[in-house]
Amino acid sequence: MSACSHVPPPDLAVDKNEEEILAEAIYSLSNEVLLIEATNTSELLVKVTASLAVEYDMQSPALFHNMLVNTGVKNRGLCCHWAEDLHLKLRMLNANSLKFDWVVSRLGSKLREHNAVVIYAAGTNWSEGIVYDPWRKAGKPHWITVADDKYPWTRHPLSGQWNMLRCK
Repeated sequence: MSACSHVPPPDLAVDKNEEEILAEAIYSLSNEVLLIEATNTSELLVKVTASLAVEYDMQSPALFHNMLVNTGVKNRGLCCHWAEDLHLKLRMLNANSLKFDWVVSRLGSKLREHNAVVIYAAGTNWSEGIVYDPWRKAGKPHWITVADDKYPWTRHPLSGQWNMLRCK
């Protein structure tokens, strides 16, 4: 009986309040950040996060989803897939007052390496930015300042070399 039942698609509605809060956080990175670029970046991140969560068919918690990817049950959804796909979209914004990088924590550690994107004001260091990491909440928007995060982030050694940097 259940094989014929209709399962509604996941809700892709974007939380405008979430977009506004993120836009405000990005805008407050520096007096040089343009409001339109902060808004566009926030809208893109929240919308792409919702889309990727459906594309990856994210399961909660994120570590369970990793197990599904690592055993071949699912194709994508590791933290590095999130970083790769989000960064690809961010680069299309052509923002002048903002910069985007791929950051990594514990590079090379099989069980503890973690990847995310960082948004920061042009003319500042990535370490003064905001880590955007929806993997942590299994496909829900999540951001925190680099300084307040628990992860010991570094800029990925290949960040900026987009033709070479790919999720393994």
